[in-house]
Amino acid sequence: MHRILIVDDERPARDLLAELVAFYIPDSDVNTAENAYKALDLFRTEDYDLLFVDISMPGLNGLELLEKIHRMGKQLYTFVITAHQKYEYALKGLRMGILDYIEKPLHKDKICKAAKLYLGKIKSNMLDLRVYTGIRRVPVESVIAIEAAGRGKVKVYTGDSILTDVSDSLLQLYKRLPANFRYIRRDCIINLQGITRYNLKMQAMEVFVVCRNEELMFKTTRSFRRTLPEQFNFLFAEIDEE
Repeated sequence: MHRILIVDDERPARDLLAELVAFYIPDSDVNTAENAYKALDLFRTEDYDLLFVDISMPGLNGLELLEKIHRMGKQLYTFVITAHQKYEYALKGLRMGILDYIEKPLHKDKICKAAKLYLGKIKSNMLDLRVYTGIRRVPVESVIAIEAAGRGKVKVYTGDSILTDVSDSLLQLYKRLPANFRYIRRDCIINLQGITRYNLKMQAMEVFVVCRNEELMFKTTRSFRRTLPEQFNFLFAEIDEE
């Protein structure tokens, strides 16, 4: 059973979305909330697998709601609904694990696409990477970091290898990864569960992972920690100021 919450202050949009989501995601329990405060009340007693949230709501907007949900220790897949150009919110939203943006007006093709993306992510435990010899399949849990390498290429780090010539974009790969993968800056994604330690600098953070028995460091934005779910805060229990 997929537990799904829809948060939108406009009742027609909320009702239409609930109907479409229930149709395209079988075996689902769809609940709705008319504002972010009602949604927070629900999250205090319930867990959800998937959230659809409007970006523009009175009192508390969609991204502010997500920040509060993360501080509650809740981790779930999220689609943001917006009437604005998505680039205004893209960077901040991606750091919070948003799967994608759905632009208004809503219609069935957009919700069908979102449903397929969500269902594909929860079913797949392998990641297909396009390399010069064809397709390289790696277990998702073995991936610890993905970094842009220029000219439409990325570098993929696993526990025992570094794939240096992968012909996929960061965004394409991010959409196929589970919620414990986050953007730490616009050109790098990291598996939060692979972080072994970190340093907090004046203008950034440094997070460390182990690849091929060697410790590697990746720089993040300083705001990265504020977007983390609480269940990952144990990784950052001790702060090293410099």
